Amino acid sequence: TMTELVISSLLVGVLALLAFFFVSLFLANFALKPVEAAWNRQRQFIADASHELKTPLTVILANQKILLAHPEKSVAQQSQWIENTQSEGERMKVLVEDLLFLAKSDDAKSTEAPAELNLSDAVQSTILSFASLAFESGIALNDTVQPGILLTGNEQKLRRLCGILLDNALKYVNPRGTVDLDLRTEGGSAVLRVHNSGSPIPETELPHLFERFYRVDRARSAGGYGLGLSIAQSIVKEHGGKIAVASAAESGTTFTVTFPLRSVSARKGRKDAT
Repeated sequence: TMTELVISSLLVGVLALLAFFFVSLFLANFALKPVEAAWNRQRQFIADASHELKTPLTVILANQKILLAHPEKSVAQQSQWIENTQSEGERMKVLVEDLLFLAKSDDAKSTEAPAELNLSDAVQSTILSFASLAFESGIALNDTVQPGILLTGNEQKLRRLCGILLDNALKYVNPRGTVDLDLRTEGGSAVLRVHNSGSPIPETELPHLFERFYRVDRARSAGGYGLGLSIAQSIVKEHGGKIAVASAAESGTTFTVTFPLRSVSARKGRKDAT
C-alpha cells in the first residue's frame, strides 16, 4: 500500500509539474507577444529612419565631392550644387525634428501642463496660413468653424495637427478640386473633419495610414517621409481623442478627429487628487 501511495504521489507530482510547465510556457509566450511586437516595431522604425536619412546624406556628400573637385570655380558657378545641398539639409532637419517629436510623444514621462485654449481660433488661424497655397494651386478651400469651442491641451500641437491634415488634403486633392474643413461640437465632443475630393485611398491601405514611414504611393509622396499622420495620431491620443479616415470614389477622403471636451482637465484633476 505504501509503495502504491508513493508511486501515485510521484505520478501526480510529475503530471502537476508538467502541467505547471506548459501553463507557464503559454503564459510567458502570451505576455511576451506585446514586447516582441514593440521590439519589432522599434527595429523597423530604426531601419526606416536610417533609410530615409541615408538618401539626403548621400546627396550632400556627392555635392561636396563635386565642389572640392573644382576649387578654381566661384560660388556662383557652383550654385547648383550648393543650393541642392541646402535643400537636402533642410529636408533632413524636418525629418530629425519629426523623429524627435515622436520620441518625446512616446516618452510617458514627458508631460506638459495643459492649458485652456480656443480651438476655434487655433483652427481658423491655421486655415489662413494655407489659404494662399490653395489659391495659387487653384484649389477651393472651404471652412465652417463653429466659434467659441474651448479645449484643454497644447495649442501649438493642435495647430500642428490641423496643419498636417490640411497639408495632406491639399497635396492629394484632384486638380481644381476642393478641400473642406468643418469644426463643430457634437454631444460632448469637438469634431474636426477635413475632406478633399480626388482619387480614393485603397481600402487595403487605410489600416496602415497612421504607421510611421508608411506612404500609400511612394512615387507621388510629394517629398514627404510618411510621418505626418503618425504625428497627427500621436497629438490626438495625447489629448484623449480619436482619429479616423474614410475614403470612397464618390465622396473623396475625410479625416475625422474627435476630442472629448474637458477630458484633459478631468484627467489632470484626478491625477492631482491622487
